[in-house]
Amino acid sequence: MRIRGFPAATTGDLLIDGMRDPSQYERDTFNLDRVEVLRGSASMLFGRGSTGGVINQVTKKPLLADQTDLVGSVGTDGLLRTTADLNKRTGEEAALRINAMATKADNRGAKVERNGIAPSYSWGIDTRDEFNVGLFDLNSNNVPRNAVGYLGGQVAHTDPRKFYGTPSDYVDGNATYANLSHTHRFDGGGELRSQLRTGTFDRAQWSSVARFGTTNGLPTNAGNLGDATILTRASLTPRKDNYRTTYLQSDYSGKAGWFGLKHEVLAGVDAAAEQATRFQNATGNVLGTRPPTTLGTPDDGSVLTGTGSVPAYRETSNYRGHALGVYAQELVQVAPRWKLLGGVRWDRFEATTGQVTYANNGAVATRPSTDVSYPSLWSYRAGALYQPDDASTYYVSYGTSFNTSADTYQFTTQQTANTPAEKSRNVEVGAKLDWLGGKLSTRAALFRTEKYNERTTDADFAGTAFTLSGKRHSTGLELDVVGRLTPKWEMYLSYSFIPGATIDAVGLSARAQASVGQRVGLTPRHTGAAWLSYQASPKLRVAGGVHGASENFALQGTSGAAQRMARAPGYAVVDLMAEYKVSPDVFVQLNASNVANRTYGDQLYPGFVIPGLGRSLVASVAYRY
Repeated sequence: MRIRGFPAATTGDLLIDGMRDPSQYERDTFNLDRVEVLRGSASMLFGRGSTGGVINQVTKKPLLADQTDLVGSVGTDGLLRTTADLNKRTGEEAALRINAMATKADNRGAKVERNGIAPSYSWGIDTRDEFNVGLFDLNSNNVPRNAVGYLGGQVAHTDPRKFYGTPSDYVDGNATYANLSHTHRFDGGGELRSQLRTGTFDRAQWSSVARFGTTNGLPTNAGNLGDATILTRASLTPRKDNYRTTYLQSDYSGKAGWFGLKHEVLAGVDAAAEQATRFQNATGNVLGTRPPTTLGTPDDGSVLTGTGSVPAYRETSNYRGHALGVYAQELVQVAPRWKLLGGVRWDRFEATTGQVTYANNGAVATRPSTDVSYPSLWSYRAGALYQPDDASTYYVSYGTSFNTSADTYQFTTQQTANTPAEKSRNVEVGAKLDWLGGKLSTRAALFRTEKYNERTTDADFAGTAFTLSGKRHSTGLELDVVGRLTPKWEMYLSYSFIPGATIDAVGLSARAQASVGQRVGLTPRHTGAAWLSYQASPKLRVAGGVHGASENFALQGTSGAAQRMARAPGYAVVDLMAEYKVSPDVFVQLNASNVANRTYGDQLYPGFVIPGLGRSLVASVAYRY
């Protein structure tokens, strides 16, 4: 995930209920009330990360009502999914809510098996002191979507409904955490919210990549693709990770009338304790042989052969970090239609990472470690808002962010204890206008985000692939239209145009392959999504939409002709939906995704691509009582 040309999947860019969420585990939406995307540099609010923005997952909380929602779904490729949302009022001010999920699918080889449960209990709801305690557990045992090598530097037109991996591939994971929160409401309207979350997260992955070989002695190219085209299959290095995290956060929000002016105050403190241990196979990716297959019949049941077909994991690196942050922000109404915003944050961060090396006999040889310390990191935020009427807001804003050397719970090979934090700044002007009595909302923003003092390697490909170094920036335009056009028509439109996403300076690393003026990878010039729904009758609603992007290429830091060797053309994918209310408590829904079965590059890596999902149909029945 990327926002405004910058990653949004590290430890500072994903949040749960406004608090940091470890990035390295599988997820599911069964316990989410909504997902919020906040765009722009925001370290002043959230600390490490958030260069282009953050993604906040808001979880479901108990309600003062007796209500149960059951949803069952069946779909193509053996999809079976059930979710249950049980809310029970247990007292005048208390309630219990349990969300559960079970999902299973074959996907013609890319199997999914996932289940989860999330009980939550609240008491003192809507009173002066409200408490909540909850647990969350999610397990997944999947065969991942297959990776396919590029063909002539491009994404090949393979069938997106076929699986080119092997049954030996897997990605397994578990996320278990507990959370406790307390909200105190003051007489003057202020609110103090404190929350604690602690948990463990495990993930193990071993997958393969299919590459185009030769057919009838001739190299494969786009002109001779056919069912008999040979695909070789190679193993990627097995990997297993374990994370243990604890986060504590307390935020105050309130209003005041100091010096005859209206003030809105937001202030808080947060602390983090994180540990991570990474494992790899003792012999790298040398684990038997994955047999070749063909483009037309990849699902031939071929499995891993030879010796060593089960990874022998052993520890390769470890991490331990601690962070503390304090912030304050104030919004002041200085005139009837003008407001000024200002905020500042201070952070302290320390971490230690260790490497484990082994002798030929398998015994531990060395355990070198590296310490890094950031005793004082500052982030700022400022802005001005002009509101000529209740339906319009115009604004200008400035914000900063920073990334430490261990955002993915490890150091790369080029980092040292003295590596400074990466720093970024975002300048933005925009407007939000409401129409049709508030039924339709539009938003537009022009932005420029700059990252400077940038490190030279991507931690996901440390030592093998290099991304950017020194300094880069992105500039763009965002447009959003959300709401109801008429009593029967609703629409959602989101469009992003990023004409400038460029490397401005490179570092001193001799191995860095980036060049000044090169466009940043994984940042299409155009991305967008549109969705339109029509209430055909009191019981029937139909909808359709399209989402897509212009040409894209992998984040590999190469230039010139080599930059074209990991590229995906632009695409547009059409989805359809129909929903029918059988009764006030029962409805059925049919979703069709990628109805044209388009082949497109969903996840681009320097050496391979993971295609997007092919055509699929899902029928669901929901019952509330």
